[in-house]
Amino acid sequence: MTKTIEKNSPRAQARCEQILDAATACFVEQGFHGAGMARIAEQASMSAGHIYHYFDGKDAIIAAIVDRENGLQTDKLSSFKNVPPDALRNELVERAEEGVRSLTDPFKSALSLEIIAEAQRNPAIAERMQVHDAKVRAIFAELLRDHLQLDNVEGRVDMLLTLFDGLAIRMLRHPDLDPVTMLPFMRASIMSMLAA
Repeated sequence: MTKTIEKNSPRAQARCEQILDAATACFVEQGFHGAGMARIAEQASMSAGHIYHYFDGKDAIIAAIVDRENGLQTDKLSSFKNVPPDALRNELVERAEEGVRSLTDPFKSALSLEIIAEAQRNPAIAERMQVHDAKVRAIFAELLRDHLQLDNVEGRVDMLLTLFDGLAIRMLRHPDLDPVTMLPFMRASIMSMLAA
């Protein structure tokens, strides 16, 4: 967990982001357990001792990265709440391209898989992921039920999330995957899952 010293100042927040960016690059390259604090400090252009001013250790950095990635996903999904109901279905389909491009980016794909692997080893990370997943499913279910008036929203949500979650694994198995070739099929799949 991030230490409370200066935690809320803009300078401290910028330092924390600097550390998280450096650690993320190291973790994608060497894995959560392959990258040591010395390597993270070198990547962040600061001393390891300085990093401990902001984080208690590597586990706290890993947890902060997981929380940051989860927060980005929740923010993107929450932005759909502002879309008028009559435009929501098309907006969800059209934004599929953004999701496909992000999730098939080799860096993001590797980070996603590293987080999933860590959740299998670390109960605290698994709990964070499960709490986040429950939030995402609740937001998505609300959109489908209240804005699109759909039934069986839980099944639809789980299928949509499975479709996108599988992209990281697909990139690992097929690194030369061209996301553009998938988009028409992704759009058609999403549209069928959002049909009344």
